[in-house]
Amino acid sequence: MKAKTRMLWMKLHAYFACFFLPITLVYITTGMLYFFDIKGSVTSESEYFIEMPQGWTKDEKQAEAIVTAYLVGDKYVERPSEYYWYEGVHYWYNYEREVALSATDDDKVADLHIKEHDLLESLLIVHKGFAGTYFKIFSVLFGLSLAFSIVSGVVITLQLPQLKVPSLISIAAGAALLLMGFFL
Repeated sequence: MKAKTRMLWMKLHAYFACFFLPITLVYITTGMLYFFDIKGSVTSESEYFIEMPQGWTKDEKQAEAIVTAYLVGDKYVERPSEYYWYEGVHYWYNYEREVALSATDDDKVADLHIKEHDLLESLLIVHKGFAGTYFKIFSVLFGLSLAFSIVSGVVITLQLPQLKVPSLISIAAGAALLLMGFFL
């Protein structure tokens, strides 16, 4: 590999590493804390019972309109934009909060539950990929950058004669340990 090409690989390797260092630290920190069952917490919870003159709805748009109108009043809370339906409950979420609308025994009343997350819980939600579209895209770019960083490091190392054999041995040892993990 020519010196200019090797220098380009090294610069790209370095710039991607520097750019993604903050999110790398978030992933490492939250992953290690989660491993030790340290997950953060909910800083506040609110529960409201909403009158539903039309009765309970499974329709996302109708539920969204009801919740948004309710939250804009005296109890102003911004409704998160990400949505999912799970086991009969409407959920809106982002890294800051979760809003859930569920049915009650009375078809004309719904339970609105709001949870605010602390910083650690928010970072863990980013780590798990539940923080919304922006963080999903950023995390995919981070993953691609990490793959590029590893590959570029290997490409650069294999081009240096004094490191080629030890590098190939390291690759073989890593592959062997990975395979051994699947069979233990």
